[in-house]
Amino acid sequence: MIKFTRPQAYFYFVLSGSIIWFLLSPKPSRNYAPIIFMIPTFPYFMLNYYAKLIEFSIKLKLSRPDLFEKYVVDYGIYFKGEIVDIGLIKRNDDFENLDHMELHEIYILCRQSMKWGIISFITFPIFGIVTILV
Repeated sequence: MIKFTRPQAYFYFVLSGSIIWFLLSPKPSRNYAPIIFMIPTFPYFMLNYYAKLIEFSIKLKLSRPDLFEKYVVDYGIYFKGEIVDIGLIKRNDDFENLDHMELHEIYILCRQSMKWGIISFITFPIFGIVTILV
């Protein structure tokens, strides 16, 4: 049995609704299907990523100050010294092996939100091209 995570289920729910809109609506309103997909997905996932990153950074600073100091962002104007770099491109072994369950859960949700945000951003132009061609 396939287990869906909450962000994954939300993404597929909105994608299914947009595809149903695309298939059942007449031509002029069918053109809005990619926008109907993009509005509730990309901003949702990116705002969720931002909120989870802030929450993760605050809790990491309180419970594991050594890891916070190791991965704190030391550049920029707004977030210098306040958030951590969770390693979006490659896995961060220190965060993957956290013994604090709540921190590990927030870290996983943060990475999932970014992943689904990127997938929804890439899906939008593909869905738009399909809408134009059909």
